[in-house]
Amino acid sequence: MKKILVTGGAGYIGSVLTADLLDKGFKVRVFDRFMFGGESLLSFVNNKNLEILKGDVRDSDRLKIAVNGVDSIIHLAALVGEPACRENPKVTKEINHKAAGELASLARENGVERFIFVSTCSNYGISKANEKATEESELNPLSLYAETKIEAEKFILGLTSDNFHPTVLRLATIFGLSPRMRFNLMVNEVARETAVSGKFSIYNKNAWRPFLHVQDVSNAFLTVLQSSNNQISGKIFNVVGENIQKAYLIELAKKFNPQFEIEVNESGKDDKRDYRVSANKIMDKLGWKPRITVKDGFLEIFNAVRNGLFLDPYEFRYNAWFDNKVFKR
Repeated sequence: MKKILVTGGAGYIGSVLTADLLDKGFKVRVFDRFMFGGESLLSFVNNKNLEILKGDVRDSDRLKIAVNGVDSIIHLAALVGEPACRENPKVTKEINHKAAGELASLARENGVERFIFVSTCSNYGISKANEKATEESELNPLSLYAETKIEAEKFILGLTSDNFHPTVLRLATIFGLSPRMRFNLMVNEVARETAVSGKFSIYNKNAWRPFLHVQDVSNAFLTVLQSSNNQISGKIFNVVGENIQKAYLIELAKKFNPQFEIEVNESGKDDKRDYRVSANKIMDKLGWKPRITVKDGFLEIFNAVRNGLFLDPYEFRYNAWFDNKVFKR
């Protein structure tokens, strides 16, 4: 039975992935700092195939323990999003670039066969009009977050060998329900506001963005794990469900709440991203396909919030990008 190390395995994506890996019969070792707690894994604590290891990816000694005896690694742990990275540039470089490279190097040294590195479609920044960015498109990072991901990609792919097979997945903006819920993601946030406050402010409504449901992300990881080495070794794959203009979220909000008020703000934001991304490569080469639309994901979040499944959907742990105190080791 294959044993998979999932860094950040208690997080927004990681908790969904951990459940799916266990369901598929994999042994899983979760490595996580539990910055926002580990309650997302409570339903699996008695699963004999789950091992939980608390640690920081910047701690070399803990990393050595984490990689011991695993067949594959899915590296999710990162400081995520432009606001967090902008406020913590030193920590961003330590976690997203340096620690990612060290983990990949340790994996190769310890005979780990597969290494899936989670990157971002934000690497493309701004795409040409009427064109979708592909894995071969020029990169145009507009944030420190994207810059560190690109540097980590280069280093990790450079470790490719006959015995070490890294893969980079550039993910679209994620949405959907998760055991470790986040509302500070665009679709999730607008769906929450549609259900609770009935108003929202949006910037550059005509800008395009790629989106992807959290369950479809997990399925992409499983697809890579189940593919042959020659299909995935040293390769980059975009993982995208739909490309939509942000204005589409306004349409959804008004559909589910006709009294919804939207303020369109065309100034005052630093985020200039406007891009569409193609996922044809992963669909054609590996057979992965997205299953959940933005509309379906919007509705599941809207219903969960409206029906009171979150006692307080504005609670800190659902919405915080970061807390400077947690980065002290």
